[in-house]
Amino acid sequence: MTSRVRFSASVVAVLFAAVLPISVWRASADTTIPSGFRFERTLRFGAQGEDVRHLQILLNRDEETRVNTPGLIGGDGVETAYLGSATRSAVGKFQTKYASDVLYPARLSRSTGIVGPFTRNKLNALLAIPLLTKTPTQERTTHVVKEETPLVATTSPLPSSLALPASFDEINQKTRATLVNIVCTNTRIGTFNLISGSGVIVDPRGIILTNAHLGQYFLLQDFPTPKSIECVIRAGEPAQSKYRTTVLFISPAWVRDNASKIGEDMPMGTGENDFALLLIDAAVNAEIPLPETFPYLPMNASNQVLQEPREVLIAAYPVGLLGGITVQRDLYPSSSIVTTGEVYSFGDNTPDIFSVGGSVVAQRGSSGGAVVGRDGALVGLIVTSSSGKTTGERSLHALTMSHLDTSLKKQTGDSLSVLLAGNVKVSAQNFNEKNAPELKKLLEGALTKD
Repeated sequence: MTSRVRFSASVVAVLFAAVLPISVWRASADTTIPSGFRFERTLRFGAQGEDVRHLQILLNRDEETRVNTPGLIGGDGVETAYLGSATRSAVGKFQTKYASDVLYPARLSRSTGIVGPFTRNKLNALLAIPLLTKTPTQERTTHVVKEETPLVATTSPLPSSLALPASFDEINQKTRATLVNIVCTNTRIGTFNLISGSGVIVDPRGIILTNAHLGQYFLLQDFPTPKSIECVIRAGEPAQSKYRTTVLFISPAWVRDNASKIGEDMPMGTGENDFALLLIDAAVNAEIPLPETFPYLPMNASNQVLQEPREVLIAAYPVGLLGGITVQRDLYPSSSIVTTGEVYSFGDNTPDIFSVGGSVVAQRGSSGGAVVGRDGALVGLIVTSSSGKTTGERSLHALTMSHLDTSLKKQTGDSLSVLLAGNVKVSAQNFNEKNAPELKKLLEGALTKD
């Protein structure tokens, strides 16, 4: 574990090298791909070039997508610079395996064997897990929809389980059932824009885990006048207003360190202490009673999933490519199977935050989304994203459950398990009476100053 933990610091930039020049058709035993290499062009049957050989090398690393039997032309150690029928078939297998990243965004129901934009994005995401030496300061993935944002045409929902491995198919369905969309809007005339992010229910009593940079708006619902800001919990496909909440806990350490950034359009941060807990206490429709129990994801703080690169499911309500009306009327969750990457520490050589590479989920609005292991338990909370022109070029970062537990204990004296084992309604009342006034004052002061 410790060998994969990197130490903390400030801003980190990830640079990509230029594409290598194309070579003539050849076979080679060299199975390395140069650092910084990226797939840049569309590749189809008959294409030739060094990028084709790198494509075969990458496909051969996965038994499910390999081009040919090792030792045979196109197979491991005998890759070529020619895209023939075997490579085309392997690309098709790759597209099926990563359907949620490749086929869904392209509105395709079957593989094509052509390396187009979405296939390239996924290939590059698998190659481009950054080898950072410091904890990255990243862009928050909360989405702010400005009033002048052009509206986009409404799209139909994407299928939720096309070609997912059987073990992840069930996990995907259960995760989506616990996923929520958090939306805060300004009910008065002013400059506040629609805020959209994600959360996940982690307790059958309706406790939502999300980011502090989303939870802070629940403290501002009466600023500058009563009921000026309305925050609502949405769920479903498409997302529909369901619940109202009270604050159970928002990290005071995070608010104290970040309150001054609330007015920024593109706030940056490491993600340290960036978590909050909300308690569902009412339905939007007063005539519909709350369920006795809510679907939820258990949390796993063991960090076993980080000991080596492993596949995990990520899920959220990304809105980075959508306009205001679409966000409010036709927002659907997205999920993808990705591989865990680098693990970072905030200073104590502990596994606090980790990368999960690029995918269709790597958009603004994914803050508070879920990272779920093969055991069906929540292992990470999406908190930041690196910059990149495409979703495949970005890398999402997630807080570990152990970081949440350690941070909560430092700030309150109690672990997460102790908090959840108690009377959460009483805990919420205590937080709002004792802690919330100070935090509100800090946030309101920052907004007034701006």
